[in-house]
Amino acid sequence: MVISLSHAGIGLLIVLLLGLRGRESKLVVLFSVLPDFDFIPYAIFMLLEKNLSYEMRNNLFYLMGHREFMHSVLFIIIALLILHILKKNLLLTISCALAIFSHVYLDYATSWKMRPFFPFIKESSTLGAFDFFDPIVTVISLIPLFILLLEYQRNKGKWTKIAWIHKYMQQNRRTIIVSITWVFVIWCALAPFTKLMLVDHASAAEDNDISYQNAAPISFGKFLGAYEFNETHYQIFEASYWNSVYRSDFIPKKSYGNITAENSRYISKAAVLYNSGLPQEIDYPVYDITENSTTVIVTISDARSVYVKYWAYFKVEYIFFFEKENSTYVAFMKDQRKAKHSVTLNRFIDS
Repeated sequence: MVISLSHAGIGLLIVLLLGLRGRESKLVVLFSVLPDFDFIPYAIFMLLEKNLSYEMRNNLFYLMGHREFMHSVLFIIIALLILHILKKNLLLTISCALAIFSHVYLDYATSWKMRPFFPFIKESSTLGAFDFFDPIVTVISLIPLFILLLEYQRNKGKWTKIAWIHKYMQQNRRTIIVSITWVFVIWCALAPFTKLMLVDHASAAEDNDISYQNAAPISFGKFLGAYEFNETHYQIFEASYWNSVYRSDFIPKKSYGNITAENSRYISKAAVLYNSGLPQEIDYPVYDITENSTTVIVTISDARSVYVKYWAYFKVEYIFFFEKENSTYVAFMKDQRKAKHSVTLNRFIDS
């Protein structure tokens, strides 16, 4: 899993590869998880959000949001410059650069959209080259942690029944570290290109220009793609390295039947409101509308969400409750766990 523990494991792999010790090794591991410290400014942002203007709220989101500025190339450069000025140790700076870059790359190569080139490019993007639970990255990141734990337990006189594993690793430590480093580097470099070939093949099979960005990994070697088929439907498909395109369905953009001109106005308003706010998780919006005598409810979801059980990005819903009498509204969001949260109205601009 590409989580903070995985990033720490890769940081430790760099430490073992370069033979670092003491405070230097701890700094490298710290830099391998440093971008995830954005939970601190993000928590502050969440506390302040409702008191901010629309412009201030969205500008601060770029700087304080999770996987935003602290997952950007600019942040990497700033952090490394400060480190080098303070420590004046080129090897340490290079080691920390590898550690923090590996973190940002792994996050960017999974399914969550980021802005790694902010503020020069504000549009979000992703490589989406491998799944959040990618077994290769997971196993490789756990091996250095296991080596460290094994040595710790061995020094305390524990785990004696697997002493042979410790002996083997001590005798072949350099070979093991260099080998898994090469596997990690090759996989990280190869995965985006293999996905590109699969997307090109899917484009030919579907006779449509498939977006590389929106072909999302849903398991090892398996991707979920989508494109706009016509004015009323999306085409959703699944493809894998071993089965090519093996499932394809049409999803209507509007999951309702007859609709009045009045209610169509509410759908348009909900679309404008959603498109004015950040973080813009939904790429292929599907609109649903219900109403009673006083309220119109418009729900916006992603056409792909029904095809994945757990997701960290587009499996969300935005729900707008419009009062017919005075045209006021409230907004809610459902996350991938189906937990419902209120959304501050300064996220949107009413036009």
